Parts: sequence; C-alpha cells; structure tokens
Amino acid sequence: LDRIVAALESYCACCQEEFSRTHDHFRLVGQDNLRRYLPVRRLRIRVDRFDSLFEIFARVCAAKAVGCHATVSLFENWSSPATDWLQELTRSWLGAVDFVEETDDELAAQILDGQIDRVRYAGPERVPAIIHRAAAESGIYLAHAPVLAHGRVELLWYLREQSLSIDYHRYGNLGIRADEERTRACED
Repeated sequence: LDRIVAALESYCACCQEEFSRTHDHFRLVGQDNLRRYLPVRRLRIRVDRFDSLFEIFARVCAAKAVGCHATVSLFENWSSPATDWLQELTRSWLGAVDFVEETDDELAAQILDGQIDRVRYAGPERVPAIIHRAAAESGIYLAHAPVLAHGRVELLWYLREQSLSIDYHRYGNLGIRADEERTRACED
C-alpha cells in the first residue's frame, strides 16, 4: 500500500505542476505557442490475472488523476480480491471508472469497431496476439510498458499532447496585448 500511496502523491503533484496547465515557454511577441495535455477519451485498462495490486490500482488512479474516463476490462467470470476492492473503492467516483467483463476476442472487436482510443496493459508479455493485430489494424496505441510510481512518466500513457501556435498580431499591431511581458526576437 505504501507504493500505491507514493504513486498517488507523485501523480497528483505532476498533474498540478505540469499536466493540468497550459505552457508557453517562449512567450514570443505577437504569437502564443501553447502546449497542453488532454486526457485520452476512451481508455481501457486491461487487468490480467498476473497483475499485482499496485499495477491494478496505479493504472486506475493515474487515469483518474488526469481526468480520463477509464473502463477496467476484466476477464469473463473472473475476479480477485484486488478487483473487488477496486470496484468498492471507486463506486463514489460517479462514473469516472466503469468495469466490464470481456474476452480477448470481445476486446479486439471493440478496438476494431473504434470504441477504444487506447489500451493500457501492465506489461508487454500480457498482451495477446489478437489484441496486437486489432491495434495494428485500427491504429490505436497499446501502452504496455511496466507501471511506474513516477507520475512524470506514467501519466503520459493517459494523455495526448497538443501544441497550438496562435498569431495575435495584425500586421505587427499587437492591439490590447501590446503591454504584455514577452521575449523579444534577437536583433542583429
């Protein structure tokens, strides 16, 4: 449990410091160059019989931390004390996490039907060939790196980075933003 608590603290801190903010590192005159992170819309967290308590809880907590709507995918007619406990603890999250029982074939069909944007496994050896084929055919990303307690790395599996470049000048006229503190281009 200590490792799960440490992971939660790291996930929350990284969300607050990096992933929930819009960044403009250059602050150029006349142009906003924004970088921001958006949660994966339809995330499937596939739980395997070999997943540890940490791997199960950390993935669900990471998804919740960044604002994903996650569906925890369980094998049909299978549960464990960890998944039962997880269902009980997340009941108050008001629909942020759903649980579904499905076979690998049903999961592959959901991927091929475009109902899933990303699948998060706890390790590459746990991804069946049918899921690899479905992901390759549909172009969705399978995240199957080991689950980490460090939020700066783990949370990237649950996010999409977006970069925007917005010109706010009109023929060099900065308008109401003329007095903003910005970086000046180098003059030679």
